[in-house]
Amino acid sequence: MGGRHNGTHCYRTGCAQDKAPFAQERIGVYDSRAVAVAYAGSTWQVKKMKELTAQLKKAREAGDTNQVSRLEAEGQAWQSDLKRQGFGTAPVEDLLAEIADDLPTILEAAGVTSIISKWNKTELDKHPHAVQVDVTMRLVDAFQPNETQRRRAIEIQKMKPQKIKE
Repeated sequence: MGGRHNGTHCYRTGCAQDKAPFAQERIGVYDSRAVAVAYAGSTWQVKKMKELTAQLKKAREAGDTNQVSRLEAEGQAWQSDLKRQGFGTAPVEDLLAEIADDLPTILEAAGVTSIISKWNKTELDKHPHAVQVDVTMRLVDAFQPNETQRRRAIEIQKMKPQKIKE
């Protein structure tokens, strides 16, 4: 056996190249609440709010009550979704879509093939042997949070999720 590496006794010799065939899948996991907290107040959220407000103002000025009602309902639903995302365990795919261009870099830097919310047990169960790498703060930072937003994103992870009515 000496210096030869046939792949069967690498645990003794520590030959790294023979470990490659047995590499475990690595997936990124994240706390969706922290992502939602980072999104709140971000340039993406502010832009969406301004667009919605402008549309609402235009509809009111035009006397389009149907459009006003639709936009008001949309705004209320959006706020409700953000509450469930920020304090509960609701999915944040819509928020992650805002930073879609950054995701490949985040995955590569973390050495993961995909990202899954830590609250999504159904998806996590599909990867029972995967190494889980926490990518929460990488996702948070992609929203370019200010110091307060970043601190809140860290703090929310220390709390238990709330049960939010659908």
